[in-house]
Amino acid sequence: MRHTSHDPVTGLPSGALIRDRLANALQRSRRNGLSLVVLFVDLDGFNLFKDADGHDVGDRLLKQVAARLAEQIRPGDTLARFANEEFVILCEQIEQPATLSVLADRLNEALRQPFECDGRRRIVTASVGLAIGNGNTHCVDDLLSHAETAMSAVKEEGGDGWRFFSPGQHDLDQQRFAIVNGLRTAIERNELSTRFQPIVVAESGRIVGAELLLRWNSSEGEISPAVFIPIAEMTGAIVPIGVWVFRQACLAEANWRRRWGTEAPYVSVNVSPRQLSKESLVEEFAAILCETGADPARLLLEITETALMADVELNLRLLRRLTELGLRVAVDDFGTGYSSLAQLTRLPVAVLKIDRAFVDGLDKRPENRAVIRAVIGLGRALGLKLVAEGVETDAQRLELRAHGCEFAQGYYFHRPLEEPAFVATLESELRGGGLADAASPLHFLIYVSQATPPMTEATLDALREQSRTLNRSTGLTGCLLYQDGLFMQMLEGQREVVSALMDRVKTDPRHRDLRIVIEGPARRRVFLDWGMVVRDLTPGPDEPDFTPWPGRRLSFRDLAEDARTCYVYLTAYAGGGMSEGIRA
Repeated sequence: MRHTSHDPVTGLPSGALIRDRLANALQRSRRNGLSLVVLFVDLDGFNLFKDADGHDVGDRLLKQVAARLAEQIRPGDTLARFANEEFVILCEQIEQPATLSVLADRLNEALRQPFECDGRRRIVTASVGLAIGNGNTHCVDDLLSHAETAMSAVKEEGGDGWRFFSPGQHDLDQQRFAIVNGLRTAIERNELSTRFQPIVVAESGRIVGAELLLRWNSSEGEISPAVFIPIAEMTGAIVPIGVWVFRQACLAEANWRRRWGTEAPYVSVNVSPRQLSKESLVEEFAAILCETGADPARLLLEITETALMADVELNLRLLRRLTELGLRVAVDDFGTGYSSLAQLTRLPVAVLKIDRAFVDGLDKRPENRAVIRAVIGLGRALGLKLVAEGVETDAQRLELRAHGCEFAQGYYFHRPLEEPAFVATLESELRGGGLADAASPLHFLIYVSQATPPMTEATLDALREQSRTLNRSTGLTGCLLYQDGLFMQMLEGQREVVSALMDRVKTDPRHRDLRIVIEGPARRRVFLDWGMVVRDLTPGPDEPDFTPWPGRRLSFRDLAEDARTCYVYLTAYAGGGMSEGIRA
């Protein structure tokens, strides 16, 4: 009978035997009045090991895990393999149940130590749920269910931890159970729908793309994606839902291209980590592309940074096959994961999406500004396009635009729209009814003037601070140079803003003999910082000795005789320009 009462892989008691022992323990608890504790231990992501290395290797690793768990418990406690990668520990005669937190900590720490299996080191973590009970108030099913509910709560928070069961978790467990059942039939019942949030050019507000967002209107009412998507991911329901979502994206792209031709926006669609683990994903996407007639070059697959870095080698092979279909890839929520720069350069990624956590408070917190600048610099260095998520204020838009982020999405521009509303919005924009900002193209101007009186270092610093405040509020960027009592300045911004500033400069007593060298429409910004590049070029003590090299010394007024030379001279002080656009 041992083969039915014990697990053949680990030699531990089976799920059936632990239930019997728990029932007996509850009877003893009624007599002695002491509590008992059930610990439900679920190994995190263990299926990935079995899928990658095979079931034989997985079984050998499970045997090592069981042995290590057994080392952590008391001689009288019971350890059982409950099912698959799940273990249950029964601890009796507990006078202070809170002391079991020490055991839970010990279990987590023991499993974090590397395992040696088939010549390879593997790290295994676990989610541990604890339930306290006694024979007067609990039954076997209660305790096992409560411990599993607590374990699931740990799992949803990322695993590798422990938690005691609380009554409120039971309600959440019931809600989760209802969602799991509902998701199984959501597609057949036509309960899923889509929204499209426009992705725009940060400079002008012009729509260039749309992210497809999923909504679920169940029989119980609308359920937030923040609630049902993690559950769908955990249960595997996200796989057929993800296929359905990709088909909707393809249908939208094909319809929009028939309607608007080259003016049609691209479609961005999320791909879940669970989908990435499926070998058949590429074939499924290829069949849908063929079926719908969608242009893969106008589809962008958004994959979270964390999912991409989970198994770089596996994802590299998969992404290369997807890009061979013509699809493009974006790293979603960039900055929240743990990317290795070396690994990121290996992946066929076209776009970085800056996470909304960094955009929020961008105009108020210097640390957010520093992160945004670093991410944008990295993206530009790698030749990637950049999209900022969660833009909600004009101040955020101006900051992003100044730092060189070309594209954005968020409530400041548009909320997620049903497809008819999205179509109507783009139609209005194409007829000339878009954002007011789109009607005011970027303008630049260069002027030269005499400074009165000559500037000192202190007065130039004051000008720099004044420019920083003014520019952030008006959307101006540029460069101010000073040399030998002369100013030369380039301004970039909306035409009416540049003109208004020039009207003030003309009446400013610090300027005289002002001459406009060149002005006109600009295709892109050159300077990407609100602080205004301010340089004093008056010869200083650290310069080389030029006296052996006599010749004509050119002033700013001399340079202004050639508008192009003046432009090249000024723009040499810029860190670089913006990239061209998100579409190839």
